[in-house]
Amino acid sequence: MKRLFSIVIVVLILLIAASCTVPDVSEGNTPPVPPAQSDPEAEDRKDPLEAKAESLLVGMTIEEKAGQLLIVGFPGDTKKEALQDYIDRLKVSGFILFSRNYTDFDSLYALARSLKEMNSLNNPLPLFISIDEEGGTVSRLPKGGTRFPDARKVGKAGEPGLTYKAGQTIAKELKAAGINLNFAPVLDIVESGENKLLIKRSYGSTPEVVSLHGTSFISGLQSEGVTAVPKHFPGHGNTNQDSHSTLPVIDTDKAAMQSRELVPFKAAIDAGLDAVMVGHIAFPKLDPTGLPASMSSYFLTDVLRKDLGFGGISISDDIEMQGYISSKDTVEECVISSFNAGLDIFLIGHTKAIQDQVYKALLDGCRDGRISEERLNESVLRIIKAKLKNGLTDAMEYEIEEAKRIFGSDEHKAILEELNGDTGTFLLSR
Repeated sequence: MKRLFSIVIVVLILLIAASCTVPDVSEGNTPPVPPAQSDPEAEDRKDPLEAKAESLLVGMTIEEKAGQLLIVGFPGDTKKEALQDYIDRLKVSGFILFSRNYTDFDSLYALARSLKEMNSLNNPLPLFISIDEEGGTVSRLPKGGTRFPDARKVGKAGEPGLTYKAGQTIAKELKAAGINLNFAPVLDIVESGENKLLIKRSYGSTPEVVSLHGTSFISGLQSEGVTAVPKHFPGHGNTNQDSHSTLPVIDTDKAAMQSRELVPFKAAIDAGLDAVMVGHIAFPKLDPTGLPASMSSYFLTDVLRKDLGFGGISISDDIEMQGYISSKDTVEECVISSFNAGLDIFLIGHTKAIQDQVYKALLDGCRDGRISEERLNESVLRIIKAKLKNGLTDAMEYEIEEAKRIFGSDEHKAILEELNGDTGTFLLSR
């Protein structure tokens, strides 16, 4: 049965991958578009989700809109008053949690519940509660959770059905803890072991393998209502440099990128995707500005939106990384540049002063005209729609006792052992 399920998924994914060569952005002048006319009947035919999102947008203040552009992290010793400030003053879209923020499942559950309760009192939209849970090398689940192997081992197993189950199981455990967004999986294609940052975290060295397992993992996550955020668009695999400490520069040309790096992202978008993480990587042959993709209108708008047809949320990799802030521009200038280029959400995982700077830059930009109201509303509407579509609320999915029965359950351990049997390894859950 397992083999049959896998064969079906292989066929489906290969059909997607076969159509994933990305076309060029169309060139030449386009005819002028006549102004839109009001059509009451069209309003009545509007998708209910779209109509509700637009209704929520109209009722939001500029401060609430600017706050929706931030996902923030905080130190482990942060007081409740400081967390309340994120919610009351900055109106943040969400939080990213790290192992420093909790010691076990009970404290993780309590933290997520507290953040949601605080937000429910003052903000019009529920929070993204996010984490990095790829499995293996990058795993944030506390002790007792089901820890799956690195993506490289999963890819070598060659069983997309099991990859799907891994994503589904991780989603169940995240949801039990109150987490609704996962910065995973890695869709970078990595051939060289010199890429020490990503060699274990990538499913493989070919577009086909990464597309197959990446889309399977994403489908597993999303089957349980957890938003997948694959990374690092448009591709961090073809370098041995780490964007945490420098800006990697990759000399890939357009044809190579369309037939390689972009293929897994195209497959994921075609299969249904609400968010993507954009990396801090420069491709000077494609964008002569030398800007990282997270600041580049070429990648954020021309490639991601127009070429790939992506309608969801673009989220930066952490902007405290040197690949982003090593620019000669100030943080404020970088943020305005990124947002106007097409970025929707800034991930700022550590430093309160930088989080405050980014919020102020966005708010000032909206007030003084450097960011247009149309541009602001475009991103906020995408965020609202994603939150509505995935049924986000500020209520916990489970009470604590039920959540603890789900987290690290025997059923989940059995799936881990099934996968470990196929990878030829035996890894106990933590």
